[in-house]
Amino acid sequence: MSGFARVQFKKGETIFSAGDLADKLYVVEKGAIQLLDPRFSQPFAKVAQGEPFGEQCFLSQGVRSATAIALEDAECIAISGEGFRKLLASQPPLMTSLFEALLLQLHMHNTLRSGA
Repeated sequence: MSGFARVQFKKGETIFSAGDLADKLYVVEKGAIQLLDPRFSQPFAKVAQGEPFGEQCFLSQGVRSATAIALEDAECIAISGEGFRKLLASQPPLMTSLFEALLLQLHMHNTLRSGA
């Protein structure tokens, strides 16, 4: 499917840094990812199998608010913001509303975990 790709990261590899342009959402298939608060360079969340991270890509002019580093060798599905918006455009409006509600919930959850 266009806009969806399987990507691999080596242990210790930086996936993205705080301040980067947000262009992809990731879902962990294997391994674990650490999210770091840029203010203190301290971990605030561990993202494991089946969990998403990087939701800023769906916000208008999204910018990364955290740094993501592979805690171990990891495999993720990378979903481009543009590809997903195209997919949603072909769905009933209810799907867009549902997705936006889930996105807001994920964003609020991550904000609370980071202590921002």
